[in-house]
Amino acid sequence: MPKKFRQLWFRAVRMTRYRPFHYIALLLSLWIWIDPAWAQQQLPDRKSEQDIAAKALSLLSFVAVDYAEAVADGAIRDRKLYRQQQNNVDVATALLQQLPDKPGRAQLEDSLKELARLIADRAAPDLVRRRANTAADRLAALYQLPRSPAESLPSGDEAQALYRDRCSRCHGVRGDAAQPERRLDDPVRMANLSLYDFYNVLEPTRNDAHDADLDGDLSSRQRWALAVLVAGFAAPDIAPAPQLAEKYPALVGLPGMAVLRPAELPEEARNALMWWRAHPAETRHLQHPLARAAGLLYLAQAAYRAGDIASAYHQLMLALREGYLESRPQLAERNAALTAQLDQQWQELRGAILDQAPTNEVIEKFQRLQSNVVRAREKLQPSSGSGIYGWGALLFIAALGLGVLLWYRLRSRHS
Repeated sequence: MPKKFRQLWFRAVRMTRYRPFHYIALLLSLWIWIDPAWAQQQLPDRKSEQDIAAKALSLLSFVAVDYAEAVADGAIRDRKLYRQQQNNVDVATALLQQLPDKPGRAQLEDSLKELARLIADRAAPDLVRRRANTAADRLAALYQLPRSPAESLPSGDEAQALYRDRCSRCHGVRGDAAQPERRLDDPVRMANLSLYDFYNVLEPTRNDAHDADLDGDLSSRQRWALAVLVAGFAAPDIAPAPQLAEKYPALVGLPGMAVLRPAELPEEARNALMWWRAHPAETRHLQHPLARAAGLLYLAQAAYRAGDIASAYHQLMLALREGYLESRPQLAERNAALTAQLDQQWQELRGAILDQAPTNEVIEKFQRLQSNVVRAREKLQPSSGSGIYGWGALLFIAALGLGVLLWYRLRSRHS
């Protein structure tokens, strides 16, 4: 990015303070000042990199889903499907070779080699599923794939007409297609896929299931709405007990609702996520504001590491306004010292981004702030549930923060 533009952009952002609409208008107006040659060179490369990584991730996700249909008890049940699983891993490995070399890519390549060996040895489906999903998550973390929207998920009702016009012919009126591979109402199969996996299938540059004529013109919101609608075909009919939202807080907010796979969770959590992700509007009153703040901070940090400073700043301010500030009065009564520390950390992180501080410094501030937000949520949790919430927070951090600490350590080592 031209130096002159960077200086002007950050100087003007400081003038907008906390007025988001002014901030967005500023971005739109200043964008025309970017050097066109720079924009053409940089932006397509980033999108191409994400498309390649997302395509590899999609292939690995469907290895996790389909392998159990190809192999059982060490024997091949469907030879054609078995060869497809082997080919998926080979293609994913080849796609990884096209991506920029980064600290951690060699370990990911080793993981794919191990996955290929397990498939060749006809290993147990549960083991292959876990290894394939782990490799997919590592890939997403390494190449900063945005797997969740920052704003709330749309209702599946928004996609009813789209599904009827474009999808029902192949997949059935409610996912009840005659061909097993096209069915979308099988709870076992659908539990192996995240909402993001559904979303990814609807991007023709990332998945070969559909062509550009079918879904190439869909907006991001339309894809998320279709993902939510499709997830509902296999969801339980009965809503989970509200108490489960306290027990598993990561499941009623983003990014957890978008990226977690129900099959990887305990049974009650699996069933709850299957229902909640099909009815995102019903979860908004269940999500604690600090849990939303933690989720948005995760997205902001991922956007910042990917070089999207504008999105990172927007999500940081959403986390502040729609998460932390709502809970601040209650937290101040419970723990004034922690509240004062958080106040300072929000301001320091915002200032570090606007002042273009070194990347390592900004990431460290993100990590400290997110850690204290989770700690603040624990302070506000009733004492009887603190242990349960601790499990939920651990699930959130383990599933969604994959690669953050590794990235920071490796970045520090090479800086």
